[in-house]
Amino acid sequence: MNTPLPRRSFLAAASLLLAAPFRRLHASESHPPILIGQTVVESGPLASLSRQPLQGIRALIESVNAQGGIFERKLEILRADDAYDADKAAANVRRFADKGALAILMPIGTNPSAGALKAANELRIPLVGPYSGARPVARFSPYGFSLRISYEDEYRRLIEYMLPLGINRIAFAYHDTAGPRGAMEASRDILAQKGVTLLGSTAIRLDNSDAAERAAELARLKADAILMCLTTEGASRFISGYKAAGGNSGFYSFSFLNGSVPLRDIAEGANGVIISQVVPFPWNTTLPIVREYQQAMRNAGIDEISHASLEGYIAAKVLVEGIRRTGPKQLQPDSLKATLEGMNRVDLGGFTVRFGKSIHAGSDFSEINLLRRDGRFVK
Repeated sequence: MNTPLPRRSFLAAASLLLAAPFRRLHASESHPPILIGQTVVESGPLASLSRQPLQGIRALIESVNAQGGIFERKLEILRADDAYDADKAAANVRRFADKGALAILMPIGTNPSAGALKAANELRIPLVGPYSGARPVARFSPYGFSLRISYEDEYRRLIEYMLPLGINRIAFAYHDTAGPRGAMEASRDILAQKGVTLLGSTAIRLDNSDAAERAAELARLKADAILMCLTTEGASRFISGYKAAGGNSGFYSFSFLNGSVPLRDIAEGANGVIISQVVPFPWNTTLPIVREYQQAMRNAGIDEISHASLEGYIAAKVLVEGIRRTGPKQLQPDSLKATLEGMNRVDLGGFTVRFGKSIHAGSDFSEINLLRRDGRFVK
């Protein structure tokens, strides 16, 4: 037989039941997520640029959240498509700021990065790790914090690698947009400073529909080497077209070229392509940052290891380190900016970040890798 509760006990129990959801609500309100905005390319011919960097960002964010977040607050990414359009990227950043984003993380590509950076400076919100080294993005700006060397520096280092080998008949193939065009112009100027004239250049549509045709035109110049500022798919089509037209040159690329399926498809044609990289070799497990990255990728269920996802991982790690150093009581965009500017010579595990009040380019790292016919890299 059930014995009825005394009235006082019944009221106390009812009070506890009613209070429970309010306690949960209060706990939720006291630990709201830390919002981070990211404008990315999810549509259009350059949508593939986003995939690998986002994998690395996801691995880092999930790793941090699995450990309880930061200051008992989970990290939450606000993400929106910009279709590789600067104005759309800027509008996305404004929406993120309206929703309370603390920072903007790694916009993808030159046009979106430039648009996002303009909005970030206007709104006084830090932007960390843009996925572009084009001059308008890489140069100093008050709220922009870059983690890669500029395209100009990438090509300068490639040229300084090539010229001592007697390679001086050099042509350039690039996508017909502002960033790649700027890279071609910078390379032409660097060569001129060294007394070498750029043999010729060709601009390829973003959808790569004319890559084979442009490749055949450039093959007629009989260059020693072709510098490329192309996406992986663009490079694949260009190299195939170049070989089909009888061209027999070496190929040198900036860091956006990834050894993935499109390059494996052309097998021998990809063999020996020289690529500049702006992050450490992502298979070099002697580096703590690489071991940590690989473990986070496995934990996230991601099998594909790449330079691009490591770059995304590092960018997110730098932002997380900045948030931690800022502290729970000062977690505002301007305080985060001041913290990032104070991160001078921070070793993340074999990759060092150096920022300052007048230095917003956090890394000068680069190295050269060789691409094999199976699409894998050799350091």
